[in-house]
Amino acid sequence: MSFACDESYRKTEAKINRIRWQKDDITQSRTIANVVEREGLEIQRAIEDKTVKILEENGFDKNGKLLELKDNIKVLPESDYVPEALISQAVLEYNDGKDKELQIEISELHETFENPFTSTNASIDEVGVKKQKEEGRSKYSVKKDGKEYVRNTVVHVQKGKGRYILNKLGIIPALKILMAFLLYNNLLEKGALVFFVDGARDLQAGIKEMFGWVPFKIILDWHHLEEKCKMQLSLGLKGREVRNSVLAKVTAYLWVGKVDKAVEVLRQVEEKHIKSKDAIENLIGYFDRNWSYIPCYALRKELGLRNSSNRGEKANDLTVSDRQKHNGMSWSNSGSSSLASVITLHQNGEQMNWLLKRDIDFKLIKKEQVA
Repeated sequence: MSFACDESYRKTEAKINRIRWQKDDITQSRTIANVVEREGLEIQRAIEDKTVKILEENGFDKNGKLLELKDNIKVLPESDYVPEALISQAVLEYNDGKDKELQIEISELHETFENPFTSTNASIDEVGVKKQKEEGRSKYSVKKDGKEYVRNTVVHVQKGKGRYILNKLGIIPALKILMAFLLYNNLLEKGALVFFVDGARDLQAGIKEMFGWVPFKIILDWHHLEEKCKMQLSLGLKGREVRNSVLAKVTAYLWVGKVDKAVEVLRQVEEKHIKSKDAIENLIGYFDRNWSYIPCYALRKELGLRNSSNRGEKANDLTVSDRQKHNGMSWSNSGSSSLASVITLHQNGEQMNWLLKRDIDFKLIKKEQVA
């Protein structure tokens, strides 16, 4: 199981054969794959059983829905937010020497700033790996358009120096496990809950549906926002110079949270420089949809707060991409999610607990706890 987390099943087979002085003509790679898949499915069942039990004990149904909706959302104490005095000081320091239009306007801020020592951060990322063709498919069957993918959702949970990784096929099932994990570790009792995401609408909708009863906020990952601007402006504008000029102005306004100014820049682009009006309108529509998730990134950085979901993306690389996204590889739903579950087990330092006790601690760990 440990070898298979880092190398292909064929390479794992060769390594084990060398250790055992086994001849290479005895093929066992399929057996190794079966062992990993079996263990992965058992891990998933154990986590699912634990999830359902935790939810039921806390007044939720098995799908993660609160049975009795609360009239009032819990209000966090002032200690769970950055003090106004620190915010004002950070704004003054940032604005010093900058053009008026690119300064932070305190009166225009539409957000709160979580205390990084008490907040819980959840970075969520979804990745697709190539799906295997159906077995027994007739050569006369109609070929499907495009490639099919197995989509794993990986969640990186972090509070202080503690962290944990969760994985599941599908966004809603992953959010259900996240809900159970937060309840089990008492992470909803104190501190703000902050989600770091890309622009996926189904993810944002799922978060709002499942976590609407607690104080939370969604932060649109800065790198994703910047890349979205680059892509749409490349499609919409003529020439690199024009694109780079508009991009610099738009991202400068977005960095200080002035979405309206960024939209104004796009509206003022001369007709002769536009290659595709649809691409420009799509970008404006994207800003409109994500307006409340675009914070003042500059001020967050000054306050030492996160702006990125890169920890979720890194967790996805470790659990899925690094092992499953290679030329010639394709996966079944169970094969992909099972291997991701085994790798996640190792990333969380749970492997010996699982192998010896067939149990999952399901608790935050520190980096030095991982073997």
